Amino acid sequence: MADAADLTRLRGLMHLSMGDALSDEWERLCTAAFERRLQTEGFRAYLVDDGGRAVCSGAGWLDEHLPSPYLLSGTRGHIASISTDPDFRRRGYARDVLSALMDWFHELGIVRVDLRATEDGRPLYESFGFQLLGGATMAWFAEGGRAGLQ
Repeated sequence: MADAADLTRLRGLMHLSMGDALSDEWERLCTAAFERRLQTEGFRAYLVDDGGRAVCSGAGWLDEHLPSPYLLSGTRGHIASISTDPDFRRRGYARDVLSALMDWFHELGIVRVDLRATEDGRPLYESFGFQLLGGATMAWFAEGGRAGLQ
C-alpha cells in the first residue's frame, strides 16, 4: 500500500503520454483504488526502483468471466498501466514488470491474459506472444464518458 502514490504517478505518466488531462481528484481516486486493490489476493502491482526512485510499474488482476467451451474456469488475467518514466526507458524495466506479472499468472494457472496495448507497447507484448484479436469489441459510455483507452 505504501507504493500506491508511485503507482499512481507512473500511471499518470502513461495517461499524459496518450494526451489525457489529469486532475487532483483523479490522483486521489487512483491512489485510493491502488491502496484498496493491493490488499486483495487477485491483484498484483510491481515497481522497478532505480537509484531510490520508482521508474516503472505495471498491474495485473484476475477477471472472472462466465465459463466458455475453451476457458472452463472463466478466469482471465488482465494487465494494465505498464508505464516507464521517460528518462528511464529502453533499459528493460517494462519487460521485467511484464515478466513478473506473467510469472504470477502462470503460478495461478491462468491460461488467458488480456490487455490493451498502445502503439509504443505493442512490440513488447508481441514479444511475449500477445496477439491482436480483432473481432467486435464494443463498449457503452454514459453521457460524459470517454471512448478509447482507459
